[in-house]
Amino acid sequence: MKTSMSSFDIFAIVKELQILKGARINKIYQITPAELRIQLRIRDAGRGDLVIEVGKRIHLTQYPKPGPVKPSNFAMTLRKYIGNGIIKEIRQVNFDRLVELQISGKDREDFTLIAELFGDGNAVLTHKKKILAVMKPKRYKDRELVVKGEYEYPPQRINPFDITQADLEKVFKDSNMDLVRTLAMKLGLGGQYAEELCLMSGYSKNKVAITIPEIKVIYDNITRLKKSLSTGPPVIIYEDKNGEKRPVDLTPIRLMIHKGKESEEFESFSMAADRYFTTHEIEKVDEVQEERYKEKLGKFEARLKVQEETFRKYQKMDAESRRIGDLIYEHFETVSSILTAVTNAKKNHSWGEIIGRIEEKKKELCMEGRGESNEVCAIKKILPKEGVIVVNLSGTDVRLDIRKSPTENADFYYSKSKKARGKINGVLDSIEKTREYIEEIEKKGKEIAELEEKKPKKRVARKKKWFEIFRWFRSSDGFLVLGGRDATTNEILVKKYMEKDDVFVHADIHGAPAVVIKATKATEATNAVKAVKAAGEHGRDVPQRTIDEAFDFAASYSRAWRHNIAALNVYWVNPEQVSKTTEHGEYVAKGAFIIRGKKNIGTGKVEVAVGVTEDGQVVGGPPSAIEANSICSVRIVPGHKKSREIAAGIKHQLLERSGAEYREMIMEINLEDIQMVLPAGRSEII
Repeated sequence: MKTSMSSFDIFAIVKELQILKGARINKIYQITPAELRIQLRIRDAGRGDLVIEVGKRIHLTQYPKPGPVKPSNFAMTLRKYIGNGIIKEIRQVNFDRLVELQISGKDREDFTLIAELFGDGNAVLTHKKKILAVMKPKRYKDRELVVKGEYEYPPQRINPFDITQADLEKVFKDSNMDLVRTLAMKLGLGGQYAEELCLMSGYSKNKVAITIPEIKVIYDNITRLKKSLSTGPPVIIYEDKNGEKRPVDLTPIRLMIHKGKESEEFESFSMAADRYFTTHEIEKVDEVQEERYKEKLGKFEARLKVQEETFRKYQKMDAESRRIGDLIYEHFETVSSILTAVTNAKKNHSWGEIIGRIEEKKKELCMEGRGESNEVCAIKKILPKEGVIVVNLSGTDVRLDIRKSPTENADFYYSKSKKARGKINGVLDSIEKTREYIEEIEKKGKEIAELEEKKPKKRVARKKKWFEIFRWFRSSDGFLVLGGRDATTNEILVKKYMEKDDVFVHADIHGAPAVVIKATKATEATNAVKAVKAAGEHGRDVPQRTIDEAFDFAASYSRAWRHNIAALNVYWVNPEQVSKTTEHGEYVAKGAFIIRGKKNIGTGKVEVAVGVTEDGQVVGGPPSAIEANSICSVRIVPGHKKSREIAAGIKHQLLERSGAEYREMIMEINLEDIQMVLPAGRSEII
């Protein structure tokens, strides 16, 4: 079963990943100690996720795992230097299991992210060969992977797709191995593709003496193997194991060695790799869940066993203590006589003398069958250090405290019985709860571990609407309100999408989004309402409530959020008042505009609600609007928590506040989707 990509697999995947040239890095997550997920915005393709599991694989994934709430130091360093960077090049180094991503990052400097996919694997970020970050710092015999060190490539191998026939002849001349081992080790093709070349060429893999004509045939088939990547198809190979169809191999092309085996074709090798490795991850999660299920079940079964033993112990203690108390009263005179005699004797004699005299009396009266009813025959032994005398009452040995009266000794045992009965009730409650836990665990089976170990789930791409490149919300009156995300989208929104009947809104602070209310009446409305006229001047069918919500929207997504400002002035104007045309001596930065004429000023409250619509879409904006158009929502204000932590908190609150029918849908929401609707800066949930 294939557990990692070979050099040929990486050669094929890198060829496909050329589509990533020009892609912008959105976020970087270290999912596990060995796995990175890079969230990308790919030209003409939208969002994509590149997974790099060092020592194993690299490909695009449709099963993105959620990132941790707290990013690792390695991920933070990557974000610092290449976050929001552009991928300029992606290449395989020679024919090694080593991939480089050339990235234009911080200050437009060039950085290299190196993924080592051999051995235990590693990921390294360099700038002009200097190591800035390393996933797993290591020192090898011939090189070191440590921060501030210089990156050195591992010993390089021959690239079979770049050699000439003369080079290949020299390889075989210098090799003392058979055909398949020479191809696998000297050319770095690995065992699988070396065997495939033997089959393609029609030669035994154990052949040793290779002639020049045979080398030419092999050379031609190496070329054929390379060209076959253009036609594919990529496949996953399946085998039957214990009655189940299990994926056992993954190749970018069909191979002769797999002839007759069940297979599945894919449009791309990346899709095939994604399915293959994700399937194995799901199987691993199943195994982990099975182990955790058994572990959890075993834990409660062991607890139940201890509780039942404790129950039996207290039952026995209750019965025995009550019986001894009864025996003391049944033999009250005997017990009283013994205790009095021993107490009086102690006044004038040592314990040794007392015990000696008792033993003499017992020999005289008890051993010869005389005086069995005499009190001395009931005495079994005296324990001076404990102040205890053991007597036999109706065949039961009873410990009596010499310092106490018969009544006090009996009360001691009754009290002990009462305590045992009290504990029995508590133990029975615990046993009942434990049995309920066991029943629940057995009923849920492996699902009981799902909260701890999640299976990767395929992300279903939703077709985005034209306005989703902006910040947006639907007002309580059903109007679409749009806001720029940055200077570029501010320009696009105003120049391309603002129409003459719309309303332009802006917060009176530097660093605020351009906001446009699309005043196209019911065409953009989700709820049919009779609109009132804004300010009564130009006949715009925009209700005051919508304008107020747009004011809050403009204020909340401005720089006011970072500065923890509770409210600020916001204004609205007509589109014809918004201009990029400057007067002499004026300068207008990208994303900014000149407003001419009267501004209609109001106040915007800095507070946002994040909600989920019935179709699972995450929306953010003024609370009154979001709460009117969502199945559930959470309010936030400026605070001290980072966006990832807040996103996790919001998701938790949404799950708690939603109905049972929506919880599975909310569970599928990625934290990044929530982060996308948060204002820039830190927040608090209220």
